[in-house]
Parts: sequence; structure tokens; C-alpha cells
Amino acid sequence: MDYIITFMETYGYAAMFIAMVLENANIPIPSEIVLGFAGYLVAQGVFDMNMTIIVGTVAGIVGSVLSYWMGEYGGRPLLLKYGKYIFFNEHKFELAEKLFNKWGGTAVFVGRLLPGVRTFISFPAGMARYPMWHFIIWTVLGTIPWTILLVYLGKVLGDRWQDLIQYNHELLIAMVVVFAIIALVFGIKYYRKRR
Repeated sequence: MDYIITFMETYGYAAMFIAMVLENANIPIPSEIVLGFAGYLVAQGVFDMNMTIIVGTVAGIVGSVLSYWMGEYGGRPLLLKYGKYIFFNEHKFELAEKLFNKWGGTAVFVGRLLPGVRTFISFPAGMARYPMWHFIIWTVLGTIPWTILLVYLGKVLGDRWQDLIQYNHELLIAMVVVFAIIALVFGIKYYRKRR
């Protein structure tokens, strides 16, 4: 974790961009560290909030597309062969694969909001040759709220930004509850329109 913080302190937005690309391209670098620390730097006046969100979101999309291409052109054998070099977590990958196989594009959106799973969700989409533009749309829709939330929480927590790492399961539950409420509201509106 310290090397990521030092990297970002030294190289700023460029380091944040690289770390987030890698995190979204199957290398398990916790986004809670990268984005949480970026939020802390916003609170310190080092980073700008809007620029941080833009860099984090663009990096997330770039990394996801790289992961998609790896899945499309290399498939599972690529990850199994070289995964040991990137601290590959087969359990989380299998979870992402099952999620995608069951839910398709919706899984890309939901997977972007799940710690651990978000690192690998793009790979099975590429393996399945899921349409690229649909994939990008779902990725953007999932990446934006995750990036905003973690940067904002890092800013609000300030010196205690590392609490994001400790409480990432509670964060996950909060995200699920928020999106369940949003889905319920849209479901009710859709049902009323249909009637």
C-alpha cells in the first residue's frame, strides 16, 4: 500500500491513472486505496475534485477495455498461465465469471460496484464476446458512481481515509442497498406506466 501512496504523491494524476488502469485490468490493486487517497489529496488541496473524478473514471474505462480484450483474445488460459505474476485470485475471477454468465451486461454494471469482483468482471465479458459498445456503456455507468463515492469519502474522511480499506464490506452493503432502492423506484415507475 505504501508504494501506491508514494507513487501518487510523486507523480500525481499520472500515477493515479496508471494505478486505476492496472486495477481494472485484472491486477488486484484496491481502488479503495487509490481513490480514497486521491480524495484525501483533494481535501489537502493537492488534487482537484472534478479532475480526480475524470481521471479515475477514464482510467477505469481504459483498464476495463484492456481486460475485455485480454478475455476476448487470450481467454481463460491466458489468465491461468500468467495470473501468478499479477497475484491472480481465481476465486474472485470465478465469482465474476458466474455473475457475468448469469446476468450479462447487468453483471458488468453491478460488478463495477463490488470490491474484488470489479477487478475481474471485464475479462469474462471479453471471453463471451459481449458487444463492445454495450460493455462500454455498462462500464461507464458502473465506474462513475464508484469513483465519485470513493473520492468523496476519501475527501470527507481526510486523515482517516484508510478507514475505507477497513470498512470495505460495509461500503459494499451500503452500495447494494442504495442501488436496490434505485432499482425499486424505477421498477415501480415502470410498472405504473405499464398499467
